[in-house]
Amino acid sequence: VYKNGKVIKMALYRVKQFVWGFTSLFKEIDYDYISKFLNEDEIKIFNKLKHNDKHHCIRVCKDSIKMKNDLNIDVDTYKLGKAALLHDVGKSKKHLSLIEKSLVVLLDKATKGRIKKYNSIKQIDIYYNHPKIGLEMLNKFDYDKEFLQVVRYHHNKDKIKENKILNIISRCDDKN
Repeated sequence: VYKNGKVIKMALYRVKQFVWGFTSLFKEIDYDYISKFLNEDEIKIFNKLKHNDKHHCIRVCKDSIKMKNDLNIDVDTYKLGKAALLHDVGKSKKHLSLIEKSLVVLLDKATKGRIKKYNSIKQIDIYYNHPKIGLEMLNKFDYDKEFLQVVRYHHNKDKIKENKILNIISRCDDKN
């Protein structure tokens, strides 16, 4: 049992995410914005994401840059934008429908993460392991350690405290 309406807040947040995912299907991808941060090869990788995941990454990117500017955090804006746009590329290995993703999220919360042990189910595997898969996809490129940490640990930011870009993107990812 949660205190102070935390359950209601979380439920409303999940509804908001579902609505964002659904409504994003009707919006065009802003490739002019993306091309500020990604080169041609990276755009190809980005384009392997589902439409709603692309919009999610764009929201994370815009919020990350806003946070950097608002809090005057000393990080490279270009690198921050690139990392934000590519942080979820591991999701392109197995696409989850909005319904599948919603069910996995609800089951994860209801079981307090115990469904993770059923990672032989592709939907559960991609939900939990997309950061590791994304790292494997991007390892063939010439990214530095800080950048690759963002992709690998954006759901486990506590592992790497000194990575400012990771901390920004993790916070913005959580709210998007």
